[in-house]
Amino acid sequence: DLNRIATNYRDFVVWRAEPFESPTITIESGGFRRVEQARDANTDEVWLFGGSAMWGVGSNDTNTIPSQLAQGAAVTVKNYAQMGYIARQSLNELINIYSEVTRPTSTTRVVVFYDGVNEVLWKCQTENVHLGSAYESDIRDALAVDNLSPRVILQPAVSLIDWIGDGFDNRLFNSSYSCHEDSERSEQVARLLVNDWISADAIARSHGDRFVAVLQPVAYIGRPNLEHLDLFRKEWKELSTQYQVVYPLIRKYAVEAQIEFYDFSSILNMEEQVYIDFCHLSPNGNQQIAVGLQSLLEDG
Repeated sequence: DLNRIATNYRDFVVWRAEPFESPTITIESGGFRRVEQARDANTDEVWLFGGSAMWGVGSNDTNTIPSQLAQGAAVTVKNYAQMGYIARQSLNELINIYSEVTRPTSTTRVVVFYDGVNEVLWKCQTENVHLGSAYESDIRDALAVDNLSPRVILQPAVSLIDWIGDGFDNRLFNSSYSCHEDSERSEQVARLLVNDWISADAIARSHGDRFVAVLQPVAYIGRPNLEHLDLFRKEWKELSTQYQVVYPLIRKYAVEAQIEFYDFSSILNMEEQVYIDFCHLSPNGNQQIAVGLQSLLEDG
């Protein structure tokens, strides 16, 4: 199904999925994945932002993190995640959404940003000089071609294509990374993410909402059970090092920022095997994240 999902250009966020329906995946008219709401859900809302892990790669609509949170917490959950998004795109999407919706006075709303993996994955790549989104260079190169209209060239530039079996872009095998050797770059990657969280926090609070930043888990951090995977083979060693360098910096700057921040990087330290690749989870892994989110929502 992933290979059949189309994306298209959108101002401010660069790309968003097109409507799609299959027995396992439903993308509704606005370009956002369907959430299976609890029958007894109240009007309180949780808005979830992030990349493919929050979107739900590897799970049907019922077993994504948003759907499992909706069922467990009995609140109305919105899945605003998109495959490949970094926090800056989520920040722009948040602004877009606030411009389009109103909130009943009796409704409590929480905005959750679930980030970390894509910040490191894309911004630590040596060729990503400007630390932009995953497809910035593709779009820029396409726009430089003579005699082609933007309509013709933007669609292939921003489509999430060629995903391989474990759910990520195969270009990663052909990329080099530099955060482990360039302390200035690793600091910048971490600071940029936290700055986006700070901006999202200010915007949410200006609308009377609560903001929560969550550092998402990745298989290279903590002690998850990875006996079923081979994530430390030669072609992955350099990528794993990026997370080991940048994640501690993200924690440091998030704490210093004094925003509501939760570190989920070790939440999957358990005997159960929940990773299907280095960052995407099985339905039982998504359930663990949903339980963690429900707990912090209740504590707040």
